[in-house]
Amino acid sequence: MNTSKRQLFGGILLFVAAALALLMANSPISDGYHQFASLELLKGSAIFLFFLSVGIELRHEIVSGSLSKPRQAVVPIFAAMGGMAVPVVIFSAINFGQDTAAGWGIPMSSDMAFALGILAIAGRWLPKQVRTYVLTVAVVDDSLTILMIAIFFASSFHALSLFSLAGVLVGLLVPALAKFQVGLDNIVAFVALPLFAIMAAGVSVDHLSEDVSWTLVIGVLVAMVIGKPLGVIGTTWLVTKAGLGKLPNGVVWKDLFPALLVFGMCFTLAMVMTELSFGANESLHALANVSVILGCVAIAIISSIALSVRKATRIE
Repeated sequence: MNTSKRQLFGGILLFVAAALALLMANSPISDGYHQFASLELLKGSAIFLFFLSVGIELRHEIVSGSLSKPRQAVVPIFAAMGGMAVPVVIFSAINFGQDTAAGWGIPMSSDMAFALGILAIAGRWLPKQVRTYVLTVAVVDDSLTILMIAIFFASSFHALSLFSLAGVLVGLLVPALAKFQVGLDNIVAFVALPLFAIMAAGVSVDHLSEDVSWTLVIGVLVAMVIGKPLGVIGTTWLVTKAGLGKLPNGVVWKDLFPALLVFGMCFTLAMVMTELSFGANESLHALANVSVILGCVAIAIISSIALSVRKATRIE
């Protein structure tokens, strides 16, 4: 299966898996579902495989891809950094001084699989150069998230943080794994990420407190839907305008702007961060997960509309 089809069907499968998790968590089989979802070794294994593929892709980009050319590498690196900093600042400002401020990392990282899935569904017409730039920023984004987990969460020895770190380090430091990348990408797209979605997205309404922490909900939604795309787009524009780097040949802003909106799609790593931040607080954990799902639905609709409008007005 080629890359575009894998991204298309993998993205659809993720949506289906998340929806299935919500149904099972609020059905007569909810007890069995929650027992299954609590299998940390299985959940960690899925995340390990995902970050293993990220590590392999990062090594490829550094050795022979977009990150091998300093003048082109600086733009996606700064774009990923801006895309992480802006939503963190927005969320932290909204939740300043409250217990919910611990969730600052939730809107920090985009979901590469979901984002590429949206592009595969609504942006198949995009030039290859645009899609390559989006992928490069996404790889750097996920890699920087691992750095943040290593700095702020590894000391807690939470299983997900350790599996995440191990995956990206093995993928980055073991060159021989590159020959398995295609097969691994298929396993991640069709097994590991849907499995993680099923285990992480199942929010039971019984776990939601009647006293809703609206700052948490608003913080996640605003940071995801506005802050994340704004950080990536704004930093890309600033770095290129300042002459610090340049976009790949053939990339124009009218195509790039709607494509970069997909970076507001924070799911897999956002679910990891909700557990790392609020795993001990059932109601906040559930509310954070619901907020992430609502943000994903919103950005999926917004980015799909933007891509469709650009396609309709684009002159070949």
